[in-house]
Amino acid sequence: MISTRYYGLIRLHYLLKMLGLLLIFWGIVWTLHLVFYGTDLEPRNYAWVSIIVPAAAVIEFLAREERHRFLGGLSRPQVLSITQREILFALVAIFGVIVMSKDDRLSRACLALFIAGYAVWVTWMNLVGYRVLHRTLYAKPRRAEGSSNEHQANTVVLATPREIERDTALQMSSYFPGAEVLGYVTYGGGALAAISTFPVLGDFANLRDICRSCHARLLLALGLEDRPDLIRSLQALCDSLGMRLIWVDDKEDYFHGNLDARRSGSRLLLTNWREPLEDPMNRLIKRTVDVVISVVVMVTVLPTLCVFAKTLQLIHSPGPLFYRQKRTGRDGEVFEVLKFRTMHVNDTPGKQAFAGDSRIYPGGNFLRKSSLDEMPQFWNVLIGQMSVVGPRPHFVDHDHQFADLIKDYCVRHFTKPGITGLAQVKGCRGETDTEMKIRHRVRLDHFYLRHWSPLMDLCILCDTAIQVLFPPRSAR
Repeated sequence: MISTRYYGLIRLHYLLKMLGLLLIFWGIVWTLHLVFYGTDLEPRNYAWVSIIVPAAAVIEFLAREERHRFLGGLSRPQVLSITQREILFALVAIFGVIVMSKDDRLSRACLALFIAGYAVWVTWMNLVGYRVLHRTLYAKPRRAEGSSNEHQANTVVLATPREIERDTALQMSSYFPGAEVLGYVTYGGGALAAISTFPVLGDFANLRDICRSCHARLLLALGLEDRPDLIRSLQALCDSLGMRLIWVDDKEDYFHGNLDARRSGSRLLLTNWREPLEDPMNRLIKRTVDVVISVVVMVTVLPTLCVFAKTLQLIHSPGPLFYRQKRTGRDGEVFEVLKFRTMHVNDTPGKQAFAGDSRIYPGGNFLRKSSLDEMPQFWNVLIGQMSVVGPRPHFVDHDHQFADLIKDYCVRHFTKPGITGLAQVKGCRGETDTEMKIRHRVRLDHFYLRHWSPLMDLCILCDTAIQVLFPPRSAR
């Protein structure tokens, strides 16, 4: 999760910068060709520039110190210095080729406009665009009215008084994308001799209550190198609250399992949760697939299904076509899932369906067993509340019940819920009436989070299509 966010944000920022470069260049070339110069300026003569400038940008990036590739922890003068290097590399590449090739067909006005536009674009992307991208991907908007433009801090920092006096979190949070500090929780007692940037929320004894009341999503542990025995208890606490733990140390042997780590100066940021979907590039791929599939389904399949479902309802159970139900989504956010209504209108919407359930009208069983009742959820996918593939969202009340049974249940909320998922294609469908069924479903959801890949999503979609045609016995 640490390295995927860190390197993923670098890659996405660089990709957007290169795409903007090409858009600016060809926009200038074609505008001058169509509006001003006509055949005196042929776009094909400029194709080499669209290759040489990105190549120069790549060379500059590879020649840069690794600690300067991530702009989040750099000062404004450092970012401006990097920006000047990028512009200089582009200038040298363009005019170097012109001098060597002695090409007199190129318009100096065109190249001058491009260099000016490129300079403005790179400067904006490095100083402003990077922060906008960071907030868009990881900052969580406040739900309070009148504060829609602000963002909600999500990180509690557990630290010794010495680290709090140094205000270490101010520096550490800038090196980790998405860590916006709420405040400190003290460990070890002792009075503070200096005032920190962030408030002190309480002491270690009240850590659980503080994290829960603040709706924290991340716990950053600082200055606890001599207390490695705390890692297991802190990890268990974070798993139970649906939080991520980052332990800052100089050793890697405290964590076990699927370790994810990244060095920041002399310190090492450690976590045992490696999440491929925290990579912005992976999230972009998954979101693109979600939008494409949902649009295709809603345009081609859903209208016919709406007519079919409404016809069944008019015959057997008059009432609304759709059924809205509150479910728990990513980071514990509650949203309304959309389904075709397959039951008679009743007063027990939170009760799970079971074999022979009298609430299901004739024909409703077919919609449920074939999973066609879930098709309206492609609207939830389109507006970003769900994904096509992911852990299935549960009733809000059931989430609380399951979290009491399974300590790390809330970890499944790290990603968006899905219309289908790994647990569903592996037989964990229908009523979760035993603790064993719940545990098995949660284990599969956690496996999906740790090992996601586009190929895994494709396999799950193929298995789901087969189950729509040949419903398993567990379907309700």
